[in-house]
Amino acid sequence: MARVIENGKVLYPVTVQDAATLQILMSAFADDQALELTRTTGLAHFYSRSRNALWRKGDTSGNRISVSQVVSDCDQDSFLYLARPEGPVCHLGTTSCFRQTPTAVNPLAKLQFYVEQAITHPRPDSYTLSLIQGDLERLVKKIGEEAIEVITAAYASEEQRESALVWESVDLLYHLTVVWARFGITLDDLKTEILRRHPPNLSSESEP
Repeated sequence: MARVIENGKVLYPVTVQDAATLQILMSAFADDQALELTRTTGLAHFYSRSRNALWRKGDTSGNRISVSQVVSDCDQDSFLYLARPEGPVCHLGTTSCFRQTPTAVNPLAKLQFYVEQAITHPRPDSYTLSLIQGDLERLVKKIGEEAIEVITAAYASEEQRESALVWESVDLLYHLTVVWARFGITLDDLKTEILRRHPPNLSSESEP
């Protein structure tokens, strides 16, 4: 979709995408002022065609959208907000304005979301919550046990190796996600470190 001109004002279509899960959250329009305010404040701004006015997401609902990057298409006439929502995005109270759950979701983000749900919606019988709030030694021992299981799976027979590696790797990633949550480490922190070690557009890669 290309830009439109209404009442002498240039409006650009904007798609908002969760930077972690890659889920499409909403679409709207923005003018040049909304784009600039989004870049400078880090909060999603748009232009309402029905009200003919600038608006910042969350001013009414409280569910703001933090934007880490504003990306334009090749023609500079439509934009993508890479974002981190601070609550439901849709006015109906759902995560996304789009009803169908996307299949191309970052699996680590799904794990992190699952772990975060255990914190924000605690249940007395939650295994995840017990690992986050319980004895640290129990958690790190579980990580060690799962790492050994991954090693064991790598030595499994050829018929069993692939399924065993997938199964045990997910168990290990789950427990790693729990320890990250316990100490407030996010996927953005991991991404920052990966980019520090492997900056884009370098002809040679450094060792991890």
